[in-house]
Amino acid sequence: MSATTSIPKQHFKILDLLRGIAALSVVMFHFSGSALPTIKPNSVTDFFSYGKLGVQVFFVISGFIIPYSMYASGYKISGAWNFIIKRLARIGPPSWIALIFLFVIYYGAIAMNGRPIEGMPWPGIDVKTILANLTYSYSFLNAGLYNEVYWTLEIEFQYYVIIAFLLPFIIQSSSNTIYLSGVFLALNATWFVHNNEVLFFRDNIFFLMGVLLFLYKTKHVNGGYFLIASLVMAILCYWQQGLENTIAALIAWFAIAYITFQNPVTTFLGTISYSLYITHHATGISAEFILRNLTGMSPPEPLRTIMVFVYAGCAIVFAWLFYLAVEKPFIRFSQIISSKIKK
Repeated sequence: MSATTSIPKQHFKILDLLRGIAALSVVMFHFSGSALPTIKPNSVTDFFSYGKLGVQVFFVISGFIIPYSMYASGYKISGAWNFIIKRLARIGPPSWIALIFLFVIYYGAIAMNGRPIEGMPWPGIDVKTILANLTYSYSFLNAGLYNEVYWTLEIEFQYYVIIAFLLPFIIQSSSNTIYLSGVFLALNATWFVHNNEVLFFRDNIFFLMGVLLFLYKTKHVNGGYFLIASLVMAILCYWQQGLENTIAALIAWFAIAYITFQNPVTTFLGTISYSLYITHHATGISAEFILRNLTGMSPPEPLRTIMVFVYAGCAIVFAWLFYLAVEKPFIRFSQIISSKIKK
């Protein structure tokens, strides 16, 4: 079953802005709030508490751009495993290398101070935990996280597997709006059976909003169906996920649908967004360790607030270096693997 004939792949400039803002929002949420004991409380904790909503923005983006890229390349279901391997090669090695930094930081602190860094989560090094962190199966194996943001990678990878096998069927169903509506409702109905262990089921509405947008952008559904289905999905999102998450998802949805914007700053942040997302935890913990060892004290306000932004700047610089040294080569590597498998 083919997804249809390939089309020229379009670059959606707004995605750079959305990815950059989403990643930076999550960074500021963690740095100003939960992650770094030395610089909290601070005066920006409440303001950046909404930064956690960057995760929902990422989900909507993935819901849209993954099927769009598959469709643009003439995806067929026979290439499902090729697609899954390519995605694993794309997101896996950078996330694994980022984990190595956390191991170095954790055991380095113990070697230097005789104890781990305060506030640094550590689930242990048993086989189950390591396997879960390498395969994005934390909830299935009931294992802890070395990096607190990696729970979202588990959801993303579940989505990759599902879309790899369902995309051709979704596109085929789009020729009949009743069938298509049934497919969307059936997928969303998995929310009723989730138990927080099959995480895609819990958060499926964000991805489905992106998939609907993909069908609209590729002219598989008309404007009338798109608006009605979007309204239904917005209501379902509010019911299942609450007001804040729905607003974040709708902002991303609206931006992708109707806004074109790009400048060098947003392009840069969008480019390094994945590296920033998976390394900022290590950067923040390292900065925390250095601050404590150099000063031996917790800074007073307003210095704590200033340090939030200093740490964020450090995270951006490190993410840029990580992107150049690690992520960018593995992007090329994933493309090489994909081309060889096709042959």
